[in-house]
Amino acid sequence: MNARTDAPSEALGIWVLRFLDARIAAEGTAPSTLRSYRHVLFRLVRFLEARGFRRWAEVDAPALQRFLDENVLQRGGSVRTWNQRLAVLRAFFRFLAQEGAIAENPALALSWRLPTRGSRLPLPPDQRQRLMDFARSLPETPLGLRDRLILHLIGKLGLRAGQAVALTLEDIDPEGERLRIQTRAGWRIYTLPAPVRESLIRYLQTGRPRLVRDPENQALLLNRRGDLLTRQGLWRAIRALGRRAGLPDVSPERLRQPPGLPLSTPGKEAG
Repeated sequence: MNARTDAPSEALGIWVLRFLDARIAAEGTAPSTLRSYRHVLFRLVRFLEARGFRRWAEVDAPALQRFLDENVLQRGGSVRTWNQRLAVLRAFFRFLAQEGAIAENPALALSWRLPTRGSRLPLPPDQRQRLMDFARSLPETPLGLRDRLILHLIGKLGLRAGQAVALTLEDIDPEGERLRIQTRAGWRIYTLPAPVRESLIRYLQTGRPRLVRDPENQALLLNRRGDLLTRQGLWRAIRALGRRAGLPDVSPERLRQPPGLPLSTPGKEAG
């Protein structure tokens, strides 16, 4: 339904106040819960009014999805935050339906996020692309080449932080076309997409040789002192790269491809 209409505007906030009054009258609603309802719903009102919505009956599921995307996903919110705000929307629109202000609850069309311990929502596609574009602009310095490879290993190949820092020169085939990766199921051989292969070869040719100090050090990713890049060092590097790209809340977990998308092309198990 077209949200923009010439009909007289109905104050969206009035229904929010009625909902809050109903929750108070029902008793048993904690003050902190009421504050959460008020915060989320008046933020929703401002979001809708800025887009020309005048009546709650005009609001559909895509509009609520955009609200959650902008106020949770793009701000780096957690799965828990997503589900908490969705619960508020469902409760509010259920109240509107019971009061006859709307015909049906559009929030029921939105999906809960499956929580995992410490999980955060993946980067939206536009922010992921922004970071990959930034990777191409990094300088051809040893650390610039390393950082470009890090972004490609995590963001395009889908490696976890621990898998990336565990890579050694022995895990790379002579042509730089495949990597041996340690997974929970054992060793796997991964064929590298072209951007990952190109950044790997460039780093091996002109980046890593200028960082390494101990010729016996076989670690692929090195820090500025020529030592093994730790998992914590990789996290700090990715967060710093995100800030330089104008994205303040980037982590390896958020940078990895979202579940359900192909991460790479696995081959047979290495012997």
